[in-house]
Amino acid sequence: MTVKSSKSSRLKAAAVAAAALAVAGSVAFATSAGAASKHLTGASATERPTVKPEAPIGIVSADPEEQAPILAKMHVTRHVEIAGYTFWIGTMDGKPVVDTASGEVDETAELTTWILDATFHPRATLFTGTAGANNAAINVGDVVLSGYVADKSQIHYELGGYQEPYSGIELHAVGVSDAEGAIVNSYGNVYPTPSDAANFDNENDPTDKSWIFVDALAATKELVTIAEHAPTGTETVADASGDAKAKGTFKNKVVVGTVGQANVWTEPLSWIEAQNMLFQTDAEENEGSGFAFANAAAGVPWMLVRGISDTPWFPNAYDADLAADRAAAVVEYLVARLPATFSKAPVTMANLSPLANAREAGYLVAGQAYFNVTPVSKVIYTSAAGKTVTLTGKSLANLTKEYKYGAAHP
Repeated sequence: MTVKSSKSSRLKAAAVAAAALAVAGSVAFATSAGAASKHLTGASATERPTVKPEAPIGIVSADPEEQAPILAKMHVTRHVEIAGYTFWIGTMDGKPVVDTASGEVDETAELTTWILDATFHPRATLFTGTAGANNAAINVGDVVLSGYVADKSQIHYELGGYQEPYSGIELHAVGVSDAEGAIVNSYGNVYPTPSDAANFDNENDPTDKSWIFVDALAATKELVTIAEHAPTGTETVADASGDAKAKGTFKNKVVVGTVGQANVWTEPLSWIEAQNMLFQTDAEENEGSGFAFANAAAGVPWMLVRGISDTPWFPNAYDADLAADRAAAVVEYLVARLPATFSKAPVTMANLSPLANAREAGYLVAGQAYFNVTPVSKVIYTSAAGKTVTLTGKSLANLTKEYKYGAAHP
């Protein structure tokens, strides 16, 4: 773990206990007759192998269009239903895999990944799907591998006109958990016990370095170094630019960079600039932090594989099907080549592609980034009666007048 700073932090718990309660037991790839049979669909006890094969590779996607190309590459033998999620069990290129879809956004990805890790004990878990570019050198059809994942919603907007990283993702680094290579923001405090709870003082209690707050989590180096050599194919300039009249083609590439997770979709380049000066990311998506957190907590090697579907430098360009297919192809390439055993060493900055924003900037997470916010000029909303209402001028001023110093009175 790389320690960026140590300071008193507000706690932001990222709980996965619900997932653990949902998992009644481990589903083995090789079992004795009857073991785990209540979970299995599509295979009888006599069809199960008696010799234990190598542990599977877990694959998670968010959306149907992202999962489809993965399932198309699999030979599915059975499936398991756990807590409403379907886990497809089979092989890809002869290697055992388990595939599932989490649904979109961070929380569902975290829950589904934890269930997969706790149930199937994979030797690695991958997240595959689409993302938007946060780097001018990355095009539609390219693939970004997560050297790091940063939760770029973790921001403290300071009165001095700057933003800085907030407390970060909280991880209890005990047992099998593995946060090696993470950029640590700070540490938590010792928790109270029944004997000292009445006089507990969080500000003055000692630090507990098993509770870490991280600004970015590092993926597993060997996964990245294998997958970055995957072939990608070509793309038309027309599709990549959104200009139907544009001529020519170009070769796509695989980039090892930083994936920025937040439940947002950012298009204005000025906003991307403000975000990237704090967190130097190369792609933006909605599930990466939860996925990475669950794997770090479970001690499972991991990596995100993100096909680029859109780029704000070409606002009319969008091809989600191509992006999902490109990501799935990289996953298949990695599954076919990943050794049965491999190092769990994390990615470092030196492993990022030269064009990655963090490599070019010389930092991944800044301490402060100064910015300006202009006044809100228009608001459009739907009333309870179903009518569209637009607020400007005086009607808007009546709402915004409280956001001035002196408007509050004790």
